[in-house]
Amino acid sequence: MLKATLSVRARILAIALIPSVALLVIGVSAAGYLVAQGFHARNWASELEKAEGIGVSFAETVQEERRLSLAELAGDPAAPAQLVTQRQRTDTAMNGIGQVSGILTSLDASTIQDTASMFATLVQQVSAMRHQVDSRAVKPLDAYTFYSHLTGVISSGLAAVARNAPDAAIGAEQYVTFGLYQTGEAMSRANAIGLAGASPEGLTPDELTEFGHQAGAYHVQLENLLPSLTPQEQSDYQALVKSTAWQQVSSMESAIVQRAATLAGTRNVPPLPLSVPDWQNAAGQVSAGLQDLWKSHNQYGIQFALDDGNKQARNFSLAGAAVLLIAIAAFLVALRLTNRMVGRLKRLRRETLSLADEQLPDIMGRLREGQPVDLGTEVTPLDHGKDEIGQVADAFNRAQFAAIEAAVTEAKTREGVNAVFLNIAHRSQVVVHRQLEILDKAEYEQEDPDQLDMLFQLDHLATRERRNAENLIILGGEQPGRRWRNPVALVELVRSAVAETENYARVRTVRLPDVSVVGNVVADLIHLLAELVDNATSFSPPESRVEISGNVVGKGVVVEITDQGLGMPPEDLERANETLRKPPDFSVTTLSSDSRLGIFVVAQLAARNGVSVRLVESDYGGVRAIVLVPSSLLADKPPTEPANGSAEQDGPQRPRHRRAAMLADD
Repeated sequence: MLKATLSVRARILAIALIPSVALLVIGVSAAGYLVAQGFHARNWASELEKAEGIGVSFAETVQEERRLSLAELAGDPAAPAQLVTQRQRTDTAMNGIGQVSGILTSLDASTIQDTASMFATLVQQVSAMRHQVDSRAVKPLDAYTFYSHLTGVISSGLAAVARNAPDAAIGAEQYVTFGLYQTGEAMSRANAIGLAGASPEGLTPDELTEFGHQAGAYHVQLENLLPSLTPQEQSDYQALVKSTAWQQVSSMESAIVQRAATLAGTRNVPPLPLSVPDWQNAAGQVSAGLQDLWKSHNQYGIQFALDDGNKQARNFSLAGAAVLLIAIAAFLVALRLTNRMVGRLKRLRRETLSLADEQLPDIMGRLREGQPVDLGTEVTPLDHGKDEIGQVADAFNRAQFAAIEAAVTEAKTREGVNAVFLNIAHRSQVVVHRQLEILDKAEYEQEDPDQLDMLFQLDHLATRERRNAENLIILGGEQPGRRWRNPVALVELVRSAVAETENYARVRTVRLPDVSVVGNVVADLIHLLAELVDNATSFSPPESRVEISGNVVGKGVVVEITDQGLGMPPEDLERANETLRKPPDFSVTTLSSDSRLGIFVVAQLAARNGVSVRLVESDYGGVRAIVLVPSSLLADKPPTEPANGSAEQDGPQRPRHRRAAMLADD
């Protein structure tokens, strides 16, 4: 609808201005998107800054409760009293963690929702775990695993933050922050599980494996993260690893592993280098140092995101303004250049429409009516100069002259071919009618059975030749010469159709209702049925039968022709039925490499008389042709003449009673 209502000016302006408008839209959109990304990075960092304090507090309190819980399980007498206060702090931190989950859900909904669901389940189990710790009914490794799952909430949140950072640079800094947290968490886990190693029983094999994994992990991770830290953070790291507390913790970790090996060998257990209180004091200093590194880089990453967001917003705002100015300038230039062409194009449009809507239809109509057309005087050429627009007008001139000349030639050719076509058909029909008259006379005068049989064969061949001539007349668009004035019985009509086929002796009529067909369609129905019977006998084995049956139905009378041949492929059957439903133009059919002339003739006859013809697979694997003659073609009174007795045709009528009797005896 839009194309139909646009004017020439609007079309040309659209062609010229679309690139400019597209540039404008793309530029503004891109600039707006990039500016929005800049503000998003800044807002993202602001939201992350709000969640930082709550997350840090939660991690610290859960790590401390985990350490004190394992200390109590290891037999530390001071741990139970400290746990009372620490658990209150943990409960407060867990209540605040819901605010963090709301912020992080917008970053990675699927991960955070799964983590939040797991966290809610763990919170419901906290009271039961604390009760088991107080009653020492849980193994140290099980308590350790439970609290490690709680701290895993922070790990999932930091991973989601890093994955959903606004750009790669910010994401890289967040991954460093995530690694520093993992380092501090690994050190805290190693310290917590190591408390069991200070007991006389030492570490179990599973506890020893976990202790060694966590202790080694935080040392290796720190070394790997060192190049990614800021200069100040690298200096703080060097001071931490050189501190007395770091050395004490490292020696204690080595001693715990050695002590576990000694206990396994049942040798004298060497004393630990530090007392448990001194060791925990040193571990607290190391843990605090690692927490400071994590907090420091977290603040650095947030500030980096804020600065990067502000920078992007500023730079992309300037870029967007520049793109907007360029797009507006291009738009104005294109508008000015386009207006110069609009006048000439509107005139070209007006003149071509006049030719297409008035002059050419008038010429084509006159050609169809056979009137002469002088191209030199009746076709007005377009003149629009020598430039590209003029060349378009000249091309239209050549196109319209070529179209009119082709139409003139086609009309003359069609008229001549059709005239020759029909002339040959009519002349052949006259000859065949004359031949049939002579044969009829000879049949009535001949008494010798052998000679009479030969005459019947000649009569049969002539009848088929008459049908072929009628095919040509039908294809030429005219009516065959045979006519009936009065109704004809369906039985007589079918017998006459069978008599016009080559292998009529193989055809058997099973049953036909006692109805009659109006005279004006008898010739067409005989021809139609003869074509279908001829196809049935031609495409079935020579020894097989072709059966014809009929029945009265609600819409008229049905005649079925069934053969016992090989049938047709489904695609060919569908193509033939499509031709029978919608007969194509004969000119199209004759150009086809696989023209089926008989099917086309049947389709033309059926369409002309309102008869329905359909081909289906028969019960024997062959083809069954179903012909539905509508009630409007059936006569209300009994027939007054046989199908072969009183036809009005293009020549003297021949009697056919002896031959009809012969077919009836079959």
